[in-house]
Amino acid sequence: MRKLTLWMNTSLDGYTEGPGGEFDWPVMEQEVQELVLQLAQQFDGILFGRKVFELLNSYWPTADTQPDAGTYERVYAPHYRQTPKYVFSRTLETADATVLSGIDQVEALKQQPGKGLVCMGGAEIADQLVAAGLVDEYRLFVHPAVLGGGRPLFRTPHAGLTLVESRAFDSAVVHLHYRIHRQG
Repeated sequence: MRKLTLWMNTSLDGYTEGPGGEFDWPVMEQEVQELVLQLAQQFDGILFGRKVFELLNSYWPTADTQPDAGTYERVYAPHYRQTPKYVFSRTLETADATVLSGIDQVEALKQQPGKGLVCMGGAEIADQLVAAGLVDEYRLFVHPAVLGGGRPLFRTPHAGLTLVESRAFDSAVVHLHYRIHRQG
C-alpha cells in the first residue's frame, strides 16, 4: 500500500496563505530546492486542490523551456510532467490530471502499487485528508514569515506524531518530517 504524504509550505504562525490569499512569502533557495528534488523521487502521484493545481500547472509543464530556467526547473519540470496528477474539484471538467470528486477516492489510490502519493495542497483538501485518517506523514516547510492571518494549515486536531527528522536551512526555512502512528 502506498503511503500519503502531506507536503505543505507554512508560515511560522501556521498559515498556508496570507489574509488576501497571498503565496509570495515562501523562500525557495538552492538548499530547499535540492531537498525538494530529492524528495520528489519518492512519489509517483501528486494530489492537489483545484486552486493549487491551476497555480502549479500554469508554470511547471514548461518551466524547463523558459530562457531563465535554472537547474531546479530543468530537473523538476520533466518529473512534474511525467508524474500522474489528481485534482480535487467540483468545477474543473478537463485538466492534465485525473479529476477526483471527493477524498473517498484516495483510499483506492493508496491501494495501488507504487512509490507513494503526495498532497501538495490546498489546505482545505489537506484538512479533509487528515480528518479522514488518510495521511501517513507530514513534510512541512516552515518559512521565516509571520502572516498574522489567512488560511491555517491545520483545522483538525491530530496527535500521535513522531518527529523523524528536521533540518534548518541557511535561509531560515525549517523542514519538519513527521510520521503518524496508527492505533490497532
